[in-house]
Amino acid sequence: MDEALDHFSSISGFGRSAPLLVLILAANFAITALHSFQEWKGAGAPLWRNFGAIVGVKIPDWLGFLGFTAALTLTLWALALIGIAGWPRWIPPAFALGALIGARLSDTLISHVLLNALGYRPNPGLSSTPLYVLEALFLIVAFRAGLTADWASAKCGILAGAGFFVAVLPLLWLVQLLIPGWRRQRWQRGGAMPAWVTDEP
Repeated sequence: MDEALDHFSSISGFGRSAPLLVLILAANFAITALHSFQEWKGAGAPLWRNFGAIVGVKIPDWLGFLGFTAALTLTLWALALIGIAGWPRWIPPAFALGALIGARLSDTLISHVLLNALGYRPNPGLSSTPLYVLEALFLIVAFRAGLTADWASAKCGILAGAGFFVAVLPLLWLVQLLIPGWRRQRWQRGGAMPAWVTDEP
């Protein structure tokens, strides 16, 4: 715990405050969990089916849950632990903070706001994206010292976190090309969601 508090003090203006460290991590975990739950159980269908419909591919539900819900949630929690508490040191903490910030903003813009504006509605998870933006702004301000102390790592993290969400739809499009058996009717912009998105088991 002492190492985590030393790290927290060095990257923020909060000093060695254990209650604040726990509170910030708890809030981060809760925001991630809420958003992931909405994407999984939100309006219409799970997000992986919505995304798949946009490019015309049906991802098996077990794989969609594993990739879009479980693995992504655990990765975001790990980035928060590394960036905010400095543990475990798998990657530089500034990279982890940058990746978390980039992911929050890119997920909001690319996966939710943009797709919703293009007419792909409903969009599960959209309602919790304001929390993502607020948290990203908080991290930029509160952990400026840690970000600027290793700005090269922070920039790489921002690019990695943002790039991940930019790459999701192109990767699904590639899957649609490579696995013909997974191809389905595409979701037309502004149109109704294809029946297979909600009807197929």
